[in-house]
Amino acid sequence: MKRHFLILLSTLFALAAISLVIIQISQTKRSAKMSDNLFNISVNNAIDEVFNQLDQMKVEDYVSEQERYKLVRYRRIDDMNEKMQDIIRNNSDLFYDEHKVAFGVSSQDSAFPQPKAKLNPEEMHILTQYNTMLNARNRMLATIGADMPGKAIPLDINNVIDASKFNYPLLDSLIREELIINGVDINPYIGVLMADADSLIYLSQDANPNDLRNTAFKYTFHPHGIIPNESLYVVLSFPSSPIILSSDTNIYTILSICMIVLISALFFFSVRTILSQRKLDEMKTDFINNMTHEIKTPIATISLACEMLEDESVTSDMATRRNFINIISNENRRMRILIETLLQSAKMSRKKFSLNLKEIDLNSITETCIHNFQLTVETRHGVIETHLGTIDGILFADELHITNMIHNLIDNAIKYSEQEPHITISTRSEAGHAIFEIADNGIGIAKEDQKHIFEKFYRVSTGDVHNVKGFGIGLNYVSQVVALHKGTIALASDLGQGSTFTISLPLA
Repeated sequence: MKRHFLILLSTLFALAAISLVIIQISQTKRSAKMSDNLFNISVNNAIDEVFNQLDQMKVEDYVSEQERYKLVRYRRIDDMNEKMQDIIRNNSDLFYDEHKVAFGVSSQDSAFPQPKAKLNPEEMHILTQYNTMLNARNRMLATIGADMPGKAIPLDINNVIDASKFNYPLLDSLIREELIINGVDINPYIGVLMADADSLIYLSQDANPNDLRNTAFKYTFHPHGIIPNESLYVVLSFPSSPIILSSDTNIYTILSICMIVLISALFFFSVRTILSQRKLDEMKTDFINNMTHEIKTPIATISLACEMLEDESVTSDMATRRNFINIISNENRRMRILIETLLQSAKMSRKKFSLNLKEIDLNSITETCIHNFQLTVETRHGVIETHLGTIDGILFADELHITNMIHNLIDNAIKYSEQEPHITISTRSEAGHAIFEIADNGIGIAKEDQKHIFEKFYRVSTGDVHNVKGFGIGLNYVSQVVALHKGTIALASDLGQGSTFTISLPLA
């Protein structure tokens, strides 16, 4: 897949994802606005219903407890006054006859027969009934007068029903009940505000006075029109935002966001996989091309040497003959090591790999590897400098893989030296470990490449020029050998200043 197509695909997906997010945000805002409006309507409906309920109640049902009994007595007194007036109206011939009946002060006072009047038993019964009611009424008036010193008797209803004597806990409970019925499940703070004095004459528990004074939920409060007009308002505030999305909206919003995130994650995972696959394809192509070159070169050299040996004029010279045989042997060894590295790397990748541990001589193996490359280095007018120290301890390792490891490191040092190679190899023991160190004067490795240098098939970029052939598995193989021996490998390199590899293997 071409790079520009991936960029186009990523751009289109990004635009689609952004569009989905914008649409979802717009839909969420719209739903929130609708929920806000529905919330306000629900609260208004609840308050209207509360006021309707209050209008249908008797006054004594919503005055405060301490005032309720006064109102009940007042109405009983009023009823008695009405009955006493009915007795007088129904028996006007008796009560308005000054020769028969006399009153104390007024028509609402005691009635008694005149001294010389002769009343029949029925008339005496009517007077007794009237006076009995009068005495009962006076006792009630006396009780109310004792509770309300200085108040005129009889009471006016406004002496009982005013803003301070309303049963506000009843109002509070009615509001909460109606809010729940109307679908508002947020517990409100409730107050009653006297706007003229800017004071709250009722405040529910834990309510903030300032919130109630500044709330948008304010309703005129004059049940039955009995309470005098004092600019009373029922006010409500809510502890959290009144924007309540329905459960379906919440679920759909969450699912939409999850799907957008999931699709985005899958898309970026797919793109990453495609890019990784593309990189692997490129590395595979480079690997095949390099392997073809690496194998083709020694085969061509061997083929040429064999042709030369078939020439009798060449084979008659023993020195020349021996030289061609050495070429064939070296190229054969080169292919054997190449194939062995490939096979061992494949085994390591399949995790079907085991070490053949035995006591080895690291210095002896190092000298053998140096000898194999001596001719190549001398041909390029280079030098391999050695500092092989004493190893104080026994090194148990796989001789074949240690040999291949050292061979790969020396081969890299030679290949990546643009001028005459100057390679320094040293060994020593340090803190219970055998140390193998190889330094070169090659092209060096950039900092950004150093963290990938031990990855399989990774090769340092040299621009458009690929004059150094390789598979990209040599250093990966080296790192795996070191890891299997429970050792460590370190790299110190600066671009253009050469590289130094230091390997530490534990001693027994």
